Amino acid sequence: LRAPRSVGKEMQSLGEIEPKVENVLQMAFEFPAKVEAPPIVAAAVQEPLKPVIKPAEIARPEYEPDPAAIFQRDLMVSHYEPKKVEIKEVEPILTEMVVIPGGTYHRGSNEGARDEMPRHFVTLSGFAMDVHPVTNEQFVRFLQAMGGEKDKNNNDIIRLRDSRIKRSGGKLAIESGYAKHPVVGVTWYGATAYARWIGKRLPTEAEWEAAAIGGHDTFLYPTGNDIERSQANFFSSDTTPVMSYPPNPFGLYDMAGNVYEWCQDWYAYNYYDASALEPMNPMGPPQGVYRVLRGGCWKSLKDDLRCSHRHRNNPGTVNGTYGFRCAADVS
Repeated sequence: LRAPRSVGKEMQSLGEIEPKVENVLQMAFEFPAKVEAPPIVAAAVQEPLKPVIKPAEIARPEYEPDPAAIFQRDLMVSHYEPKKVEIKEVEPILTEMVVIPGGTYHRGSNEGARDEMPRHFVTLSGFAMDVHPVTNEQFVRFLQAMGGEKDKNNNDIIRLRDSRIKRSGGKLAIESGYAKHPVVGVTWYGATAYARWIGKRLPTEAEWEAAAIGGHDTFLYPTGNDIERSQANFFSSDTTPVMSYPPNPFGLYDMAGNVYEWCQDWYAYNYYDASALEPMNPMGPPQGVYRVLRGGCWKSLKDDLRCSHRHRNNPGTVNGTYGFRCAADVS
């Protein structure tokens, strides 16, 4: 069988066309005559790669503003500086003193209380004694110099509510009419501190009794063998100004009545037994609980005003009947 002529011509025509199309494409795209292969580069010896680690940045957490912040304020706190107080020198009011001659004196009583026995002799060196107890106007100057009612060991010097000295608005004042009265409400610590402030000391118990009898060993009271209310302030309602009554033979005022007077010594009820064996300038027991007071006070009975009568109390005790006077050594 022969194919129709028409189909043969069509197949012939496709065969002629393909070479022509290929020639046209080659003419549209020019290729280099010789394609060279890329040069072969020898591989360089490279160090192993290290990972680059960058630290992570930690951002601060963010919070919503405090809704209560509107109620807060920045307060300016100033630096505290204590007020500078100018310390002024306070001049004491000194008391006239009487010299008590050294010698041998009787001490104690065989007719008195148990702590006054036995009556015995003591030998004392010469000393001086204030002619009257320390007054309110004298003691208030000491308080002004101290700047308070406590000593360096925090002991009470005086309790103002038991005294005639008052503090108002930071200032000390004496009740009207009491400037010349003996100071009361003073502790033994306060009496000792005052005496040191003016360069004196408290009298020993032996010195006080020797000064009270005024050189007369037979005297029962500083005024003699008897005492009247016209001679001393006792069994009354209040203190009186110092030197309101006649002095004793040594020229000492208020040795009986007005205020009890602190002495230097510790108290022991049986101390006179030892004092009789050691009569030279006895200083009292080396230790104790109570300190000695002498002389009686404005509300005492007559028997308490005897020269040999002994009273005692805790050194920190205060009341409206306790005062003191000072003594000093003499050459």
